[in-house]
Amino acid sequence: MADVSAHTPTFSRGSSVLDYWLAHAEGLTIQPLGARVEHVVVTPPVGHAESLIVRSRMTRRRRAIPAESIAAVEPSTGHLLLDAAEFGAGRRIPRPSPERIAAARVSATNGGRVARAHAAGAARSTRAGTVSAVSWLRPRAGRAGAATARYSMLAAAKTTRGVGWLAPRVAAGARTAGAIGAWLTLAAAMILARGAVIFARSTVIFARSAVHAARELERAAATAAARWKSSIEARRAQQRVDTDD
Repeated sequence: MADVSAHTPTFSRGSSVLDYWLAHAEGLTIQPLGARVEHVVVTPPVGHAESLIVRSRMTRRRRAIPAESIAAVEPSTGHLLLDAAEFGAGRRIPRPSPERIAAARVSATNGGRVARAHAAGAARSTRAGTVSAVSWLRPRAGRAGAATARYSMLAAAKTTRGVGWLAPRVAAGARTAGAIGAWLTLAAAMILARGAVIFARSTVIFARSAVHAARELERAAATAAARWKSSIEARRAQQRVDTDD
């Protein structure tokens, strides 16, 4: 029962004053809720109040409070005092029914199956795409490296033949133009030939690096797919724990 103040006239249950104010409660405030009464539902033809329609201050939603939950009225302050037992009962958090818990568990299970199916499909698609890309890249990288190596070796061979063709002529010219200039020209030709050979070797190394990079790409894609699948499984387990709680 609500507290009755000694300084404020208060009329409790069984009083005709309380019955009157319940039937004319529009504009009064229900304490301790602090909600203002917007409408009164009365029982015809007697005219007794059946319920009070109020609006929540937080959610702004309307709700009905039974008239028998009002313990007293303070006309001078315009307050309707809510019974303490009714106020405590109204603040309880309802527990979900077994049917709702079972439905939530079924929904979580179905969601987990769908998530696993999508994760597995995505992993298969990712792996298939990676394998296709590597399969497409590997022979082309090998052919490109082999072709580049062949052209580089051909260039080196031609350069060597050019040096062989140039050497006797340089020797012949050295007798007329001077030995120093001829040997300098021959040294430059040898440097060019060595540079061509080094370039050919570098091209072969590049081709091997391309094939190695393709294999590493395939391994990285497979690892990413496995991590994605593990993440989906962890989320499903967490959803199952939340549903059980």
